[in-house]
Amino acid sequence: MEYIFTNPEYLKLLYALPVFWLVAIFGYNRLSVSRILLSTFLRSLVFLLIILVLAGFSMKEKSKREISAVFLVDVSDSITPEGRKWMWDYVKDVRNGLDKKIKKGLVVFGGESRVITPTLADDLELKDIHRKITESNITSDRTDIASGIMATLGIMPEDSSKMVVLLSDGNQNLGDALKAATMAANNDVKFFVAAPPPAQKESEILIKKVICPKKINEGEMFEVKVVIENRNERSIKGKLRLDEKNGILKEWDTEFKSGISIFEAQYKSDERGFVKFNANLNIEDAMLDKDKENNSRNAFVNVSGKTRLLFINGDESQQMYLPEALEDKTIVVDIKKPGQIPDTLEEYLKYDSVILSNVSRDYISDEQMVLIEKYVKDHGGGFVMTCGTNITAEGGYTDTKIEEILPVKIVGGEPPKTEKKTRLSLILIIDKSGSMLGKKMLFAKKASIELIKQLKENDNFGIIAFDTMPYTIVELKPNEEVKKEIIKKLSMLKADGGTDIFPAMDSAYQQIKKMNSKVNHVILLSDGNTRSVFYYYNKLISRFQQANVTVSTIALGSWLVNTKLLQDIATKTKGQFYQVTDIIKLPRLIVKDTEFFVSQSDFHEEHFYPEINQESQILKGIYDKQFPPLKGHTITEAKEKVEVPLITNITGKTDPILANWRYGLGKVVVYASDANARWSSKWINWSMFNKFWSQVVRWSMRDISKANYDVKIKTDDNAISLLLESSSLVEDGTKLEVGLLTPDSADNEQKLTLKQIAPKRFSTVLKGINPGIYNLKISRIKDGKIIDLKTKGLLVPEKITSTPLEYAVQGNNVPYLKNIAEITGGKYNPEKEEIAVEEEEIIIAKDFAGYLIPLALILFILDIAVRKFNRQMV
Repeated sequence: MEYIFTNPEYLKLLYALPVFWLVAIFGYNRLSVSRILLSTFLRSLVFLLIILVLAGFSMKEKSKREISAVFLVDVSDSITPEGRKWMWDYVKDVRNGLDKKIKKGLVVFGGESRVITPTLADDLELKDIHRKITESNITSDRTDIASGIMATLGIMPEDSSKMVVLLSDGNQNLGDALKAATMAANNDVKFFVAAPPPAQKESEILIKKVICPKKINEGEMFEVKVVIENRNERSIKGKLRLDEKNGILKEWDTEFKSGISIFEAQYKSDERGFVKFNANLNIEDAMLDKDKENNSRNAFVNVSGKTRLLFINGDESQQMYLPEALEDKTIVVDIKKPGQIPDTLEEYLKYDSVILSNVSRDYISDEQMVLIEKYVKDHGGGFVMTCGTNITAEGGYTDTKIEEILPVKIVGGEPPKTEKKTRLSLILIIDKSGSMLGKKMLFAKKASIELIKQLKENDNFGIIAFDTMPYTIVELKPNEEVKKEIIKKLSMLKADGGTDIFPAMDSAYQQIKKMNSKVNHVILLSDGNTRSVFYYYNKLISRFQQANVTVSTIALGSWLVNTKLLQDIATKTKGQFYQVTDIIKLPRLIVKDTEFFVSQSDFHEEHFYPEINQESQILKGIYDKQFPPLKGHTITEAKEKVEVPLITNITGKTDPILANWRYGLGKVVVYASDANARWSSKWINWSMFNKFWSQVVRWSMRDISKANYDVKIKTDDNAISLLLESSSLVEDGTKLEVGLLTPDSADNEQKLTLKQIAPKRFSTVLKGINPGIYNLKISRIKDGKIIDLKTKGLLVPEKITSTPLEYAVQGNNVPYLKNIAEITGGKYNPEKEEIAVEEEEIIIAKDFAGYLIPLALILFILDIAVRKFNRQMV
């Protein structure tokens, strides 16, 4: 027998014993010497006993370590009824063979674990085990062996010899059992893994997976592989079809051998974006294929490559020169007509920059302009606009989303040089002959009133009526003056008499030539039947041509109408010809014609040389004297904080020819002239033409993100998780924001809340997300500003799993079960007698505190009694 002190450092307190004696002796009053000695002796013993307790005075004893055994049973759906019966029979057999002194317990697991016996006992009761498992509400559509292992560690006493008997098919689809087994081994827990009975062959054939690269370059050839697993014991006849977006890629009519078969097909994609492959399996004998849901599987490949530009040509009458100047080995230009402008944000996001070339406002809706603004501002897309005769202020892009993103404001008009010009002089010539009786005259008057409402106050307007002679109803003068008298004057207009057009046209010419207006226009309402001689007509038309007066003609009716003459007048004066059979439409038609010719005041046509105003990346390598002349430009005004590399002073003020700026995350460029032969005929053959436009468009393109991200989708328990790993650390003061752009709507952007799980890794759960192709917008934000933006394609699979995970893998995963046994130092498929751990002999220290503390208490009471008794005697 051996005695020890577990905390010997407390024995140093014995050095204080003499001090204790001195204090005790001199502290007593009125006590006899014998009682002082007795009290000091008793107090010394109490002091000594307390020190022994603190020092851990103990006796060494040899003992056997207690043994703990826990049965860990798989109750997931992948275990067949026959397998479950075998498992519980195995548990009973092993339980009955274990020593009665061994403490036993039970843990079951499926998607999570449940402890059936929270406290280990000598006897494991299995009488109502199935009811207990049912009442535990354990999920059975997953297998999480790791959860079960961790539960066993929690119920086994730390100081016992520990062993676990594991019964499972090993088909884990949740958690990491090998990592949990390593933790168990570190806690000296041995696993004895029962070998499950072999799985029976089933009547099933399925597409195990479709394999293709995750990402390839545009134009690259690659292989798509379809893996078929036939779980029948013999070969099966059937058909396998592999489809891609354009139809069938390859078809196989064959026999599928028992086991694994792989089928391959070659594919080459010439278009950037996601390509979907769909494999479908059809078996002749349905009895050999129980589950049809696993006969179809999808796979996707992300095709990336060349820079892609969208070019919208707004003037089909002109030859295109710009696309050819931009296209090279690294750039693809998609050319579309105005009617083909995209109407979804996803279509815009395919492109690095969008170019609108002289595209009229009439061809682009408010919704499409909102998409373009979002594409530039929120997604960093590039936008280039070239002007031309279709780009106007009045009835054009003024106060639209397009003008909002432009670095300039389209103002129209012409600033003064030496004298002020009015914007417009317009004369309406109305045929008042007998053919205009009834509704024709009524709607001609209505058209006059509607027209005057559309004009500005300083526009000149006049009305001339005619039969065989012209009558000035309203003299040509400013519109604000005309408004005061037009109703009264029109009320006196009556239809009667013959028809002679040319005297009325001559009267209009005489009035309009006196005005100094930018646009001079005449609208003629008539059936075209005139009695004037032909030579007079030619002479009059020549005057209109020389004075740049346009004449639009409107043929009223369809019977006895001289359309040939009216068409000829319009053509030779560069006006428009219309024929109206429904007189109700006349007022709107006149307003529409006027709007067209008013818009011509929004550009300036005159030969000039553009000048360099400031240095710019866009003009790198191009110098002032190298620019050829231009013949015209749209009049604009630069906004604040805008770069204006090219200007002209031809109109008497500084007009931007080339302007650019950043708008949100994107970049925008405006070229105020056109890119065609009307205004830029000298530029087309200019040696720097390709270089200039290449630099304009490349400057506008989406910035290349400095960061790179690896994005993965994880599907689990009908939930979709997004895992994002950054190539670089997110710096202090910088936060990461992620937005998911849905396929259906540009405005339906879902902000994702990221959870950081490691220095460069983040995760989030995608809630309510339908299968499909999305764009992921990843932004780095510092001080409230986006300093880096990356857009990546994201694919959410059509099905999380084709079948429940518990049925996706059949048979027993024996290698996995063997690994668990090996890691923990246990054994796979042990004999019943081998399921045991050594009874370790251990030495325990049995302390005497239970005896010493009561003894010290008794002595302390005696000491009190000795001193108190003496006082009473005194």
